[in-house]
Amino acid sequence: MKIIELKEQITELRNRCQEIVDLAKKEVRDLSEEEEKEIEDAKEQIDEKKEEIKAAQDEIDKKVPAADDEETSEEKTDDDNEERNKKIIRSKTNMKKQSLVKEIRNALAENRKSIHVNAETRSLPIVTVQGENGVHDQVVETEIEGILEPLYANSILTQLGARWYSGLPMGDVQIPVMTKSTVNWEGETSEASATGNTFNAVKLTPKRLSAYIDISKQLLAQDTIGVEAAIRRDIVKALNDKLEATLLSGAEGTGDKPAGLFYNKTLANVTNFAELCDFEAEVEEDNVYGNMKYVLSPKAKSAFRCMIKGNNATGMVYENGEMDGIQTLVTSNVAAKSFIYGNFENLVVGSWGDIELVLDPYTQATKSCVRIVINAFFDFKPVRNEAFAFGTVDDK
Repeated sequence: MKIIELKEQITELRNRCQEIVDLAKKEVRDLSEEEEKEIEDAKEQIDEKKEEIKAAQDEIDKKVPAADDEETSEEKTDDDNEERNKKIIRSKTNMKKQSLVKEIRNALAENRKSIHVNAETRSLPIVTVQGENGVHDQVVETEIEGILEPLYANSILTQLGARWYSGLPMGDVQIPVMTKSTVNWEGETSEASATGNTFNAVKLTPKRLSAYIDISKQLLAQDTIGVEAAIRRDIVKALNDKLEATLLSGAEGTGDKPAGLFYNKTLANVTNFAELCDFEAEVEEDNVYGNMKYVLSPKAKSAFRCMIKGNNATGMVYENGEMDGIQTLVTSNVAAKSFIYGNFENLVVGSWGDIELVLDPYTQATKSCVRIVINAFFDFKPVRNEAFAFGTVDDK
């Protein structure tokens, strides 16, 4: 009876660990220090209970008389062989499902120059390993997500509603765009005119986005959920910062990088609430509606916080994360006193293939660091230029 109770307690502890991991995944975040500690404590309790089970099983075995040794020996051999085969299969499977930290460590040990990280989700579920005396040993690991999942979560582009196309095959991709139709009044028996629908296409071309981070060898030697999350967070931050900085810039596009949204745009100068209303009307006159958003630079936010809504109003244009009631995001990736207004569902972002991590143990060797160079392929374009308006609060 004691063994059954102990096994039930172990199951409860494992279920609790899985609940913690599932909650963190659902909320798209790392495990907190308290959650990591609870998981570690649960592992220790599981180990203690397994020792109790083993001791109790030993006591039972001592009381069992040795009978029919030849017959049971043959059966045990078959069972051992079957169990050994299962362990080999599990071992091979688990080798394919290592954490990012383990993949980096193994690559360095084997003198491999690079590894590829899946862009999309890859699951590392709880792994069950048969231990001694039939006790199942489960190693709890958080689900390892592809780089793009946390990138989506951290990117303001996702919050704005930009459309992401991930896992694209290498090569150019055409995104079809249908123009509005034209409908005419006709006589009762007159021939109907063509609606005038046409299809255009926005072409996305893979362009290499590269960044690097330096990680200490001491950090790589650790094997915890926190270290895994920290390294992945640094990789995501490096990609996200460069992608958004380029997209929200005024940089000219080349064969190597896409043009920023502000490139070759005339910025409307907005110095009061009336001019802001006219600014928004310019977009609405092009029949652009729906989920409208603002993106401001910090300086533009400061100006709008001081701008009154009309001569007799007391409220400010920017209040509680909104511009005149419209959801607004602020980022230093928008230059100077500039801002954008529009429906960002008309912006498409494409990503191709896996994320390549090139491992360089030499450049920062004197600092006992490994340099990880990140290579990924992205492109972005607006599918309808009239869906966006660009402004500035520079009143000079």
